Amino acid sequence: MKITKYIAVILLLSIVSNAHGQSKKDPWVKKNWNNMIARFNIYFNADQKMQSALADLALKQKDDFSDFISIYPYGSQEDAKALRPAMEEVMKKASKVIQNKPRSKWADDAYFLIGKTQFFSGDYFSSIETFQFVNTSYTDEYIKALSQLWLMKSYIQQGKYDDAEAIYSVLKDNTSSNKDFKTNLYLSAGDLFVKQNKKSEAINLLNAGLARLKNKTLIYRTNFVLGQLYLETKNYKKASESFLKVLRTNAPYEYVFQANLGLARSTAEAGGQGSQKTKKYLKRMLDDEKNIDYYDQIYYELAKLEFGGNNTDQGLEYMLLSSSTSKNNNTQQTKTYLYLADYFFSIRNYKKAQAYFDSTVSIIPEKYPNIEKIKTKHTVLSKLIENIETISTQDSLIALSKLDRAELDKRVNQMLAEEQELERKAKEDAQLKAELAKLNSRNTGGMPIQDLNQSGNIWYFYNMSAVGRGSSDFIRTWGNRNHSDFWRFINKGSMGNELKDKEEQKKDDEEQPNLLAEDEEQNEILKDVSLDKKKFYANIPFTATSLLLANKQIAEAYMSNGKIYFDELKEYNESKINLKTLLKLYPSTIHEPEALYYLSKNESELGDTIEAERYARIIADRFPETPYNNVLNAVAIEEDNADADAIRKYEEMYESFKSENFNATVRIKKEIDTDYPGSSIQGKVDYLYALTIGKTKGKQAYIEELKVLQDAYAGNEIGDIAAYTIRLLTTEVSSTIPTIFSAEEGIFYYVITGSTENPSKVQVQLTEYNERFFSGRKMIVNSMIFGEKQLYYIKQFESQKLALDYHQEMERNIVFLRDAGLSGAKIYALTESNFKTLVKSTKEDEYILFFNQKYK
Repeated sequence: MKITKYIAVILLLSIVSNAHGQSKKDPWVKKNWNNMIARFNIYFNADQKMQSALADLALKQKDDFSDFISIYPYGSQEDAKALRPAMEEVMKKASKVIQNKPRSKWADDAYFLIGKTQFFSGDYFSSIETFQFVNTSYTDEYIKALSQLWLMKSYIQQGKYDDAEAIYSVLKDNTSSNKDFKTNLYLSAGDLFVKQNKKSEAINLLNAGLARLKNKTLIYRTNFVLGQLYLETKNYKKASESFLKVLRTNAPYEYVFQANLGLARSTAEAGGQGSQKTKKYLKRMLDDEKNIDYYDQIYYELAKLEFGGNNTDQGLEYMLLSSSTSKNNNTQQTKTYLYLADYFFSIRNYKKAQAYFDSTVSIIPEKYPNIEKIKTKHTVLSKLIENIETISTQDSLIALSKLDRAELDKRVNQMLAEEQELERKAKEDAQLKAELAKLNSRNTGGMPIQDLNQSGNIWYFYNMSAVGRGSSDFIRTWGNRNHSDFWRFINKGSMGNELKDKEEQKKDDEEQPNLLAEDEEQNEILKDVSLDKKKFYANIPFTATSLLLANKQIAEAYMSNGKIYFDELKEYNESKINLKTLLKLYPSTIHEPEALYYLSKNESELGDTIEAERYARIIADRFPETPYNNVLNAVAIEEDNADADAIRKYEEMYESFKSENFNATVRIKKEIDTDYPGSSIQGKVDYLYALTIGKTKGKQAYIEELKVLQDAYAGNEIGDIAAYTIRLLTTEVSSTIPTIFSAEEGIFYYVITGSTENPSKVQVQLTEYNERFFSGRKMIVNSMIFGEKQLYYIKQFESQKLALDYHQEMERNIVFLRDAGLSGAKIYALTESNFKTLVKSTKEDEYILFFNQKYK
């Protein structure tokens, strides 16, 4: 009625105007006529199209309930792409207002609507520009405030939470009397604070937004988020109240189910009889057919309750049911497998833990929390289990090689007969199954010819109950696996030697080529073996060469496991067992110094200092030139209490140098000279100061400062470094310079050194880096202890150019090493002979100076 009256008034005024004179234009009438056309004929249609599209978007919303859901159902990037055709229509309609009625008071609304079409199309950069234009170009305070609100939403969608919060800090003081604006501001800001993990602020804002909220979709979504927040902040009473409010709304069933789960968690966490009530509640949910697609989540919650009550057998059973009933929910499957993996890891059953980590990694979503940590643990355990299986396999093969040939032939004949019998039965059973299927297809409507679920003397795969039990046993041990070859190796990196190219394997060790060369003696032994039996004999080490290779694999596996147990799993006794077994079986192994080093470290961790010192003395006596001796038997600088303060100051000075705050470095140096003169670390302080001079005052000033060090610390390591640096800075590098490193050509290695608490993780990251950026080259990453640091060497580069190209790329990506967990990284290329010299001498600083002069 109001609209009709408005139109009638405009028409009446137009008639009156014409009566007074057709040539005379009435600007008031024209303005209102344009406003009416803009609003009811153009803008209205555009806005209706927008509302219809957004209603469809809300129905398609897919939320990840493993994390906080968003308040607004704005969909994913894929949804935004699907919405673009509809948004383009809206944009065209809104553009007509601007083109045809530019002076209409609806022009700013049209621009604002265009900004929303860009927002819902996923073009946030354009929406930001449009909302900023509306805010700065028009005077209507309400439309300006709305533009700022949607500008904040655009920043939230981009993940620019600080920018969004800055806008909220302005908008929260807005005095607009529009109730819908305040409601949407509170909800948008609450959504922002949830994403920033500011839970208490988010709770306050969402409750404020709920007070006058009328949109039914936003009501159940906001209550659900509040339930999640209260659950996280352990306000279980409020959490239950919020989830109950969701249940009272007309929410889609998925939200009803998740609210029921949230209510169950709140009750269980509240303590008292809550756990028992929750179990009954969850079991009732299993009886509801509407929950059949959610059984995996219900069983998971039941399992956690049983584990929490120390009923591990029932907990495991529920977890396996969660796994077996999960259909297309990768997030829930990941949670189930990961829970089992962590459980078995906690009770030190590493074989089962690795199996479940394997299953986890095979399906884990890309954005799952802590995904890199999970993959690292999986890699470590995969290597551990691979080593255990290498030891078992090679031990068995060596045992077979020692059998009398007649006895060995007898065993092989038996294995061949068993294999042939299995193949014959499988063939017969397949034919029987096909015949039964034909008969049953002709007997439609009647009973099947054979009940395949009955027990009895039928093929295993026809007995459904037996298959069910077998499937459960398999999942219990290995988790769900795809039906494919190499099912045990979800991650190709864990296949180890199973699939590795033999030529690539040859490069893995300097001794390897001779061991893997074709063994004519082995071939001679096998030449009379028939083809159907040859596969049983092929891997048995009959000759000295093949036996040497088998023993080498066992020794490497024991050494690797000793390091994994020490470095990654902190299982010091298990590490000792592997290392002692290695030295007992192979007393002259090349791994002896490293094994002794780790044995000493294990004893130190276990508190047996006498044994630790004994192993250290053995290394000092028998392997004095190894880095393991340098680490274990280094002469410590005696420090008194005054030196302890000086050392703390020096650490502060070093940090300022690393961050290139050279003014602070110089200032702290003066403080040390004044407050701690003559301390035991004065040489380090002076040397760091010289480096600072080199960074800030140039080459000549650096040389002068080094001369001072050379004189002050003559005969000392710092004096030697200063003298050598002066020679390099004042003389061109040539064959006449006294250096232990040579400038010859040849095969190049690439070296990275630094400190890390997780050596294996860095090695994995380097391998993945090479596979990603240098996939066309075969590069192997190895590691070793180097003084007090870890040394990674990558081999090999056929020419100096390839090595230096790699060096330039690594310099550009040096931050990657820090992110991988390696601090104080030093990087350089060197020839194979210089690498051997470096490892033997440990004179890294000298080589780096040589490298910078020779190759850079």
